[in-house]
Amino acid sequence: MASFHSPEPADSLSPPTTMYPPQPDIFDELVASDGSVRPHWENLLKQFESLDATQRCLAHETAARMLKDDGMTYLAGQNERQRDRPWQLDLFPLLISQEEWHHLEAGLIQRARLLNHILNDLYGPQQLLKNGTLPPAVVFGNPQFLQPCHGVPVAGGTYLHFLAFDVARAPDGKWWVLRDRTEAPTGAGFALENRIIVSRSLPNLFARTQVQRLSSFFQTFSESFLQCSQREDPLAVVLSPGPENMAYFEHAYLARYLGYPIVEGSDMTVRDERLFLKTVDGLKPVDLVLRRIYSDLCDPLELMTESTTGVPGLLQAIRAGHVTLANALGSGLIESEVLLSFLPTLSKFFFGEGLKIPSVATWWCGQANERAYVLDNINRLLIRRVLTPKHGLTHDRLSSFGPDLTEEDRGALAQAIARRGHEYVGREIVSPSTTPFWTSQDELKPVPMTVRIYLTATKDGYTVMPGGLARVSVRSDPRGHWHEPGDFSKDTWVKSNGPLDIPAAVTLPHHTLQLRRGGRDLPSRTADNLFWLGRYTERAEGAIRLLRSLVSRMSGEAGIGDDPETLHRLVSLLVMQKHLSPRRAKRAVEGGASAVEAELRTILFDPDSPDGLATILQNVRRTAELVRHRLSLDTWNILMELTSVPKEWAQTKGQSIDDAIRLLSRMIQHLAALNGMVMENMTRSYAWRFLEMGRRLERVRHLSKLMHHLASRGTPETTGALNLLLELADATITYRTRYKAEAKLAAVLDLLLADDTNPRSIIFQLLTIEAHINALPREEASASLNPAQRITTRGCTDIRLADMMELAHFTTKTGVRVNLERLLKQLDQHVHQLSDVVAHTFFSHSLTQRISGPQWLEGIP
Repeated sequence: MASFHSPEPADSLSPPTTMYPPQPDIFDELVASDGSVRPHWENLLKQFESLDATQRCLAHETAARMLKDDGMTYLAGQNERQRDRPWQLDLFPLLISQEEWHHLEAGLIQRARLLNHILNDLYGPQQLLKNGTLPPAVVFGNPQFLQPCHGVPVAGGTYLHFLAFDVARAPDGKWWVLRDRTEAPTGAGFALENRIIVSRSLPNLFARTQVQRLSSFFQTFSESFLQCSQREDPLAVVLSPGPENMAYFEHAYLARYLGYPIVEGSDMTVRDERLFLKTVDGLKPVDLVLRRIYSDLCDPLELMTESTTGVPGLLQAIRAGHVTLANALGSGLIESEVLLSFLPTLSKFFFGEGLKIPSVATWWCGQANERAYVLDNINRLLIRRVLTPKHGLTHDRLSSFGPDLTEEDRGALAQAIARRGHEYVGREIVSPSTTPFWTSQDELKPVPMTVRIYLTATKDGYTVMPGGLARVSVRSDPRGHWHEPGDFSKDTWVKSNGPLDIPAAVTLPHHTLQLRRGGRDLPSRTADNLFWLGRYTERAEGAIRLLRSLVSRMSGEAGIGDDPETLHRLVSLLVMQKHLSPRRAKRAVEGGASAVEAELRTILFDPDSPDGLATILQNVRRTAELVRHRLSLDTWNILMELTSVPKEWAQTKGQSIDDAIRLLSRMIQHLAALNGMVMENMTRSYAWRFLEMGRRLERVRHLSKLMHHLASRGTPETTGALNLLLELADATITYRTRYKAEAKLAAVLDLLLADDTNPRSIIFQLLTIEAHINALPREEASASLNPAQRITTRGCTDIRLADMMELAHFTTKTGVRVNLERLLKQLDQHVHQLSDVVAHTFFSHSLTQRISGPQWLEGIP
């Protein structure tokens, strides 16, 4: 979920010089201190003011649609409130002149080279410690210094392949660096997505402003990273902590954009000092890892033993030179703010020159003079405890804002600094520059901003992304931090004074392009999740069709009234599908049609009902989020439309039953569109086959249960059960066209069980599953059938050998069709056995065996 702020339409926008007053003693990006517009903004501002109210509203509507379609979020955890926290975007960009950008670019490249030199020394000869340039406590007191990584060779001496700097502008107009981001910097994917949205929402502004493009930066990164491997066809992956991570959207987005598989630690293994990806086709060697997790979590064997997100033995594979990580393990060492106060000295040590862009003033309290200064000025500094091993602590929990401290708090903090000064730094409280923010009142308002700028290593040094991710705080609070609620992001435009370079395609000079067809390197976890996505979407379709049929029978001319026998027959279907417990079903039947209708309303409309349709659809959504990088944008949008319907139901609670029929029919259309996308747009890779297998398997399970419930006993021809069964199987038209008569049990059984031309029949599903299994990789060639093939062959044979007339007419004295019941139970057993075999054969080597669904759904049937 993402959001934007839509302005109220206005006839025109007032001149910014009157409606946009700059704040005193603060540098403003748009307006100079005398109120004049800065020269490089003039053209953009002129184009912006030329937009009428309709064009401005259209821009926001376009952005809102794109944000919704893309589902941008920076929290994707299990908590529902977190999951829906929006990514907020201000459409009005931050503009930087080309001349100023050249200064920023040169300064940040210098800083990136410096940080890489520092890492090479501290994890190598440690001359900085031996000659006293750095105090030992700065390194050995930092929990991000990883002793096992000392002496580990790094290809080309490049520790930092991808890094970022948070920068801001001082009141005098000069740029500062606030933070160095070297561990696993986030935001580059968001910056790219922001650019796509803003450029499409304000196309004329973008086209007429001569904005430098971002795509070449990602192409440069991919090209340079792939060249780190000497293999002709290297395998690069994105290592993510998983969907519960706050930046998982970006991890999946970058993986899809770069064409790398996104994996978790348990998707890989180390064998004989080589890193392998566990795929459905066996183990595939991994050459390159773009990691999105902390260094000390990457290898529980040698680093943090409690880690569940890493790969045991990874560090040894790196030592052997078989895999390259971006960034190298231990890179988080130089993120410490302790180092900020030493960087000017280190720059002169390595380069013989000072920093071109200074850091924000920082004093490390591990030195006597600096500690004394901090204690004397504690009431006007930001005090940070920086040497702490605890991951996940927020800036607020580690920071003390001097001006807000009480006397008691100030005294306690001073005592802590006096006792453990090496753990603390004092930082100048910055007053960053302001930039225009497009308010909901359709005005431009100055708000404080910072920018995160990204760099990537190349064979010639470092390249800077010509733009970045700007963050603005509408709260005007200097304590605002990255990704705080209430903050907005902005696209950063770097203006070009000349013709724009058209980005070239990625080319790998020493690699030969190999043509290939079909999927490649499908991780077992991804295959598992695709399999269950197929099962859950089919389960949702079965539930929706059943609920629509039951709801339609509760209203209109076909209304069933309060007949207990009919009510019991319909309500028993809800029990069969676990929408109702037997006790609730009994009470509903005793209460008559009104009570049954009330239960249906709860199942349909209550988003918090554990047995309701909203829960089923949430299973679909969560599983889809696990494989989003494998789904096209259109397929993803259909899934999001499908799963967002329960929110509308919450608004329509209490309305007529016809509203429920309309909404359920709309969901059937979404599911039909989804099935069409899968069949017509997905390449016939392993990913498609596992998705299809899950869907077909679930259809067998659902249809066999329906047939057992509606046709295995009694007189279904006289109770309307056969017509209901045909309706639920979407086979009514086929039956009527073929037989032109009332439903007869033998004919219905033949159509739904044994007709291999009917795409809804059970034998059709088994034959399709068998075809998929035959196309999947096998460990070794064998003349005999494998376990999965034996199960599908047995199921098809059981159906083909069955006599439909005998199944329909042979009953016991109690009216039970024993042969039909036995056959349906066997088919249900085949489904469970086949699911177990598929999980054991293709999924279990990446996870502890799990056949009940994705990891977030353990314990839910």
